[in-house]
Amino acid sequence: MGKQFTLAEVAEHNTKGDLYIVLRGKVYDLTPFVDDHPGSAEILIDAAGQDCTEAYDDAGHSDEANEILPELEIGTVSVMNPLVDASLVPQVITNGVEQVKEITSGVLKPDVFQEFELHQKTEISHNVAITWRIGLMNSSAVSYRFKLPTEGSILGLPIGQHISIGAMLTQPDGTEKEVIRSYTPISGDHQPGYFDLLIKVYPQGNITQHLAGLKLGNSIRVRGPKGAFTYTKNMVRHFGMIAGGTGLTPMLQIIRAIVRGRAEGDETEVDLIFANVNEHDILLREDLEHIAKTDDGIRIHHVLNNPPGNWSGGVGFVNSDMISVS
Repeated sequence: MGKQFTLAEVAEHNTKGDLYIVLRGKVYDLTPFVDDHPGSAEILIDAAGQDCTEAYDDAGHSDEANEILPELEIGTVSVMNPLVDASLVPQVITNGVEQVKEITSGVLKPDVFQEFELHQKTEISHNVAITWRIGLMNSSAVSYRFKLPTEGSILGLPIGQHISIGAMLTQPDGTEKEVIRSYTPISGDHQPGYFDLLIKVYPQGNITQHLAGLKLGNSIRVRGPKGAFTYTKNMVRHFGMIAGGTGLTPMLQIIRAIVRGRAEGDETEVDLIFANVNEHDILLREDLEHIAKTDDGIRIHHVLNNPPGNWSGGVGFVNSDMISVS
């Protein structure tokens, strides 16, 4: 199996002459390969000592690159399994030991794609709210609910991390290529049995167009968790966040975790600057306003590039003055 490394140990190998990276939980010594990298040595040096799984997948490396990796593998990363969300404890008590096993493990696998079936799909206009309260959204936003294996299953996604969705897509030249993109669910592990994605469909977006074409009962391929950041209660006193469009979803994941954690003593404060073009582009507006109204520690600052005449929020592009005030 090779040696086990902590992420801190990998991070110490961060120079051209001593260069380790992490891919899908495995550690690779790229030192002998640095000068041969087709994309330049600088790219590898910038990535030295880090978990590069997401960047590697998104870059769409060749079969040759994947064949070289086993020769450079030197070990694995020693990690701890994510802890169960405290809000699930009552459900565990109610449903017994078998569900304890499902809830504490999660179904995600970081290095293996799994298929999850589409259960609900809703296109939303800016003047229609979804019954399960995700707010008012532009018509280009689509919500997707995917079923987990059982009603008691959870993804096992730590707060602050995301998933990768992969699909084999036909390219303009007629060839097939696997395309992988990262998304943050708007649901959490306190909601077993399913996970929800909120995605804006773009005309040139390969994965978003693929998702838009899914019918109920179709499946997507998912793996994870992905990401180097994991939120823990009171890890900082105050978060300053900036988001635009569906870039809100990872911020909302953390904000909701903070709000849920108030009962357990989470005192973290948040100022979120949320930038959009038009007022009707503001995703999850009702949710955000409800959170800010009921929690004094969460403050939302809207900024529009094309505001209506009666707009009282920020105007234009986000700048240093807006950040300093927030």
